[in-house]
Amino acid sequence: MHSFWSSFRRKRKRGDFRKRVFMHAARDLKTRFLLLALVLAAHSIAMVLFEEMDWWQAFWLTMTSASTTGYGDISAASFWGQATTIVLIYGLGIALLAQIASDYIELRIQKKEMGIKGQLEWENMHDHLLIINTPTLYTESYLERLVDQVCNTPDLENTPIQFLTPDFPEGLPLSLRSFGAVHQTGEATNEGALEACSAEKAKFIVVLSPDSQNAHSDSLVFDILHRIKALNSSAYILAEAVNDHNRARFKEAGANAVIRPVRAYPEMLVRSLIAPGTEQVLEDLFRHQGDHTVRLQVTIRDTSWADVVITLMKAGIGTALGYENTQGEIVTQPKAKLEIQANSLIVMVDDDNALPDKQSLQALFTH
Repeated sequence: MHSFWSSFRRKRKRGDFRKRVFMHAARDLKTRFLLLALVLAAHSIAMVLFEEMDWWQAFWLTMTSASTTGYGDISAASFWGQATTIVLIYGLGIALLAQIASDYIELRIQKKEMGIKGQLEWENMHDHLLIINTPTLYTESYLERLVDQVCNTPDLENTPIQFLTPDFPEGLPLSLRSFGAVHQTGEATNEGALEACSAEKAKFIVVLSPDSQNAHSDSLVFDILHRIKALNSSAYILAEAVNDHNRARFKEAGANAVIRPVRAYPEMLVRSLIAPGTEQVLEDLFRHQGDHTVRLQVTIRDTSWADVVITLMKAGIGTALGYENTQGEIVTQPKAKLEIQANSLIVMVDDDNALPDKQSLQALFTH
């Protein structure tokens, strides 16, 4: 019995299943627009021939009938005019117009969904900030602070932001989308992924280390830098290196600046983009080797900040960055002519410099 009824079933074709899963493409919409235009034109011509209307009246009747408005001021009176209206407008025109409206809404929803999920190619994006990879830990909180800092930096506040990462296949968090950030879902090492992000048109490219505790992340970063270099991108490229020994290799691969992954301070990364070289100064502040900061206990009264800075430099001690006032507060970069009352100084010194003893230091500021 089953085989008997099966013989009458229509054989399923691939196109039947396509209709269930495929969202209409723009070319389908264009085809229906063309068909609708032909139907409207044919009906207008028919009204001129059968109803002896002028062209404007024929077009007016056609449009009011197709849109189901039907003002009633003009209508087809002859048999052939009414028959043509039934076939072309009621049978085809209204259905096509409804289908076009449905397809247009469907297409808009499709494009928005693809954009949210990172499936669109942002080929029209240029002079943007492209951030490749995302941290393994505390991803969302780090990216929020990073994007917030970018948006609050005057030199970058209007710069479009795009991520290239596999971590958000269902869409970026709303907190990031609210800043206008977009993303491309995928790996930078996939063929064509960088081109889909318009990496060759970017103004800045940041290559983050996925795992800031694993030196193997440097291999991935190096591969990405090599691929960017092949695109001949003119972007300023900043890369993160877990292993300091890889810094030179990264620069040879095209990186303009290389920093350690510092997840607690995304501000350091942003500052490095708008003020190249800052990353070296900031990194030195965090370590004892090379230039580093020290606190010098010295009492200074009624002396301008400019004189303090000049005195320290002439003595070959270092560069003053700030001071502790009499209330115990740290003041950084005061006005040059401000007369300060300090109990100690924050100074950047070189590792090779021998610091003077307390008495010699105090003598420099004793009037």
